[in-house]
Amino acid sequence: MDQLSRAEAWEIVGGLSNPSKMPCYAWGIPAQACKVGGKLAEVEGSICHGCYALKGFYRMSNVRRAYQRRLDRFGHPRWVEAMVRLVRWQGLETGLAFFRWFDSGDLQSVRMLQTIAEVADQTPEIRHWLPTREYAVVRQYLARETPPDNLVIRISAPMVDGEPPKLGLPTSTVHQGERAEGFTCPAYSQKPARCGYCRACWDGDVENVSYPFH
Repeated sequence: MDQLSRAEAWEIVGGLSNPSKMPCYAWGIPAQACKVGGKLAEVEGSICHGCYALKGFYRMSNVRRAYQRRLDRFGHPRWVEAMVRLVRWQGLETGLAFFRWFDSGDLQSVRMLQTIAEVADQTPEIRHWLPTREYAVVRQYLARETPPDNLVIRISAPMVDGEPPKLGLPTSTVHQGERAEGFTCPAYSQKPARCGYCRACWDGDVENVSYPFH
């Protein structure tokens, strides 16, 4: 089987996003497809209430089509091969060995997590960060498999000022005022927000990253 070109890989995957805040590219799906997040979006005081991926730039028709295209094309027979090609390409493009999963949306199934883990396993030179509130999916996956060392599955708390979830994995929380727990994300101390030199989210040794409420 011939090696995929970048253009062919892009077509199979449906493209990547390039969030302005991030030091790398990302792959995401519509926030409307979130299972747990979709329920939390209706709960006042939850982190998903007023979700950034349900407003602003993400409401533009071309952006919505792009995220839906990525969801629709997940499961293509050469999807893993295509993602490996793009993850390596974007590392060379940015000059940084990092990748973000789910700048919008969340895990849909154990199979999706297994497939993402396979991409990470085939790109050991890249640090992968996957934030999620799909606790049941992660528990099912961990009952049978161990994520690759270069894949940081960071479990996100559901409520603003809530405690870090306890699944034995790195976590993230959102705080108001001075109520941060663990490492405080510095991105929002500047405008526009930027990760800058910080890579805490990709570092499995950072137990909890706390994001200022914004």
